[in-house]
Order: sequence, then structure tokens, then C-alpha cells
Amino acid sequence: MATGSGARCGLIGTKVLVVVLAGLCLTAGCRFPTTVYGRLALTPGEVGDVRLARIELHDSAAWDSASVYAVDPEPGGQFFGASFEFPAVVAGPYYLLAWQDRDGDGKVSDGDLTGFYHESLDAAFPGDPVMVYEGWNVDAGEIEMATHVVLAVMADGQRSQSGETTGFTYVFNHDVTLNSLAVTFPGQPAMPDLNAPGAKVADSTYLSEGWRLGGQMPTGLHQLEFRGVFRDSSFALRVAVSVE
Repeated sequence: MATGSGARCGLIGTKVLVVVLAGLCLTAGCRFPTTVYGRLALTPGEVGDVRLARIELHDSAAWDSASVYAVDPEPGGQFFGASFEFPAVVAGPYYLLAWQDRDGDGKVSDGDLTGFYHESLDAAFPGDPVMVYEGWNVDAGEIEMATHVVLAVMADGQRSQSGETTGFTYVFNHDVTLNSLAVTFPGQPAMPDLNAPGAKVADSTYLSEGWRLGGQMPTGLHQLEFRGVFRDSSFALRVAVSVE
């Protein structure tokens, strides 16, 4: 009888323990299995509002791919910091992107507010994969958000009315120091524009004109190759320009 009583007592104690743990879980706000959570933070000195961002999980490092999961920041955050959580995620590797599409073009582009998961201080876009395991609660940590910067150059070309010369115009979207510009005409080797090097101011139009090959200038696709320095890093941009 003592043994039976002790067994019943043990069962009752177990039930009470389960109920107590369940109560603690409810009051403490326990996370459900297989979640990914973290916090958005505005990079110091950056202007923006992380509450306007969308947090996405991608199964590819290509940000133009469709997201597998997407959530908004949780209520109660501030412009400089807000929490987020994906409540039910299938196990696997994901790339995490926090993104505010400031220009409304539907893709990650220059000027958008972005942040991404990375494992070390040497962050490189698009970051590192977040490893999600079945039944785990994965803390992605703090995702710092800043203005996304993509250097681009727009170029155009036109033959003169006589067809004997060709000229080009080009515009950078950020200030750069241009070290060289090489123009490749159809069927010709690349030729340098010796007047091109120097400081180039964003949104200003620059000319590369007076090109002559003797006789009528060719039409079709031309290639302009720009090389220089942008924000202490070297760059090389190639642009195909159609000339009629």
C-alpha cells in the first residue's frame, strides 16, 4: 500500500509540475519551436526608421529572389530599434534581409535601408546563412540597418549628323575619382579617353566626344569601361551603349 501511495503521490507531483511549468511558460512568453528572432537597430549616425522595414528569409543569396518568409517588426519598437520574430520556420539555411524599399522599385537598390545577418564583423553583402534546426529557437542577434549604396553609371552615345564623329555622355550616381575610361567601338580594340580621368561629381553630366575612326562611324553596341576609386575602394564598371 505504501508503494502504491507513493506512486500516486509521484504522479500527482508530476502533474502539478507540468501545470506549474505551463503557467510559467505562459507568463514568461515562451517561444514556440523552430523560430527565428532578433532585433533591428539603426546604424549610429544613419537617418531612417527601422519600423518601416520588412524582414525576409530567403533560400538564396540573390535578393531579387522571392522570400520564403516575411514579417514586419513587432509593435512597440522605436525608430532606432525594433524586435522581430518568425514564429514557424521549416528547418534549413536562410539568408536574412531587413529591407525598406525607399524608392518603391520592388528590388534592393541604391538608397534603400537594408540590414542583413552576418557571423563576424567583416560583413559582406548579402551576408551569411542563418542555420535553422528543427525545434530550435534561433537568435539572429542585432541586424544593423543602413543606407544601401550601389555605384552605377548611366551612359548614352550619339553620332554627329554627318556620321563622321561619335560622342558619349555619362553620369555617376555617387562622387568618384575616375582613373580611366576606355571606349570599344564595334570591330575595334578598346581606346582610352585621355581627358576622362579626374574627380566626378554625382549627378553631373560628363562628355567623351570627338571620336573619329575615319569615314562613317559605326552603329550598334559600343562598350564603355570605367575604372576608378569610390569610397576608398577601386571599381570597374562596364556599360553597353547603343549608337544609331
